[in-house]
Amino acid sequence: MLKRHRSAMRALITLFLGITLAACAGPRPSLLLTDAVIRDAVVWQGEVQIRGVVTVKKEGSLTILPGTRVVFVPLDEDGDGIGDGELLVEGALIARGTAAAPILFTSGAATPRPADWKFLYLDFAREVAIEYVVSEYAYSGIQVHFCKGRIAASEFRYNVDGVRFSTVNLEVVGNRIHHNIHGVRYEERRGTAYLHGNAIHDNDIGIFVVTRAENKTRIEGNNISGNRQYNVKLGLDQSADVSFPRNWWGSADPAAIAASFFDGAADPSLGRVEAPEPLTQPVVLAAVKALQGER
Repeated sequence: MLKRHRSAMRALITLFLGITLAACAGPRPSLLLTDAVIRDAVVWQGEVQIRGVVTVKKEGSLTILPGTRVVFVPLDEDGDGIGDGELLVEGALIARGTAAAPILFTSGAATPRPADWKFLYLDFAREVAIEYVVSEYAYSGIQVHFCKGRIAASEFRYNVDGVRFSTVNLEVVGNRIHHNIHGVRYEERRGTAYLHGNAIHDNDIGIFVVTRAENKTRIEGNNISGNRQYNVKLGLDQSADVSFPRNWWGSADPAAIAASFFDGAADPSLGRVEAPEPLTQPVVLAAVKALQGER
C-alpha cells in the first residue's frame, strides 16, 4: 500500500513539474536570420525575423507554412530611406497560407511605414506559388522578374509598390491591392501577365504602366476604382495604346472612366488607355476560383 502511495505521489510530482516547465518555457522563440543563404529544402513556421537579406539560391527551396509571420528588422545602413530587409528567391518559394491563417510579411518597426523593408523579390525563380499572403510596409510588396508564377488570394497594402513585375509569365488573381502608392506597377519587356478577379483600390495610382508596354498584359475582370490620383497612369515613353477591357471602374460612364486615366489626353507624347466594354457593377473577388486547378 505504501509503495503504491509513493508511486502515485511521484507521478503527480512529475506531472506537476512537466506542466510548470512547459509554462515557464512560454511560446516558441522566433528564428532570427541575418544575411542568410538557403541552399537546401527549408520550412518556416511560427515567427521568422530577418535582418538584412535572406537568399534562396537556385538549388534551394523555401516552404512557408500557414500562419507564419516573417518580420523584417528595421535596418537602413545606407540611409536611403528604404529598409535593407529582403527575401530574394532564385530557387523555389512555396508560400501557401489559408483564409484562416494567412502568411504575413511585415515590418518590425514600432511605428511601421511604407519602405521599412525592401521587398519579396523573385528573380529567375524556378518555382513560385503565393496564396493567402499579406505583404505590408515594404518598398515593393512583391516583385517578380524573369520567371513564371502565380499570386492568388493575397493582400498587398501600405507599400510603395503593391505588386511589381517585368519580363514574366505571371497570373495575378483574387487579390486585394490597396493603400499603396502604386497598386500595380509593371514593364512588359516581352513578358505576359494576366490579372483578373482583383480589387485594386485606395492607392495613389491603381495601375502604373511604366514604359514601352506593347499591350501584351491582359488586365480584365477586375475592380479598379477609388484610387486617389489615377486608376491608370502611363509613364514616360509609353507611346503605344494599352487596353484594359471589361473591368469595373467605379462607373460605367465613359467620360468618368476616361477622367481617371493619365494618358495621351493629358500628354500628347503618350498613348491612350482604352477601357472597352466596362462592367456595370463590381466583380466578386476570385479568391476561391483562384485556387482551383492547383490542388
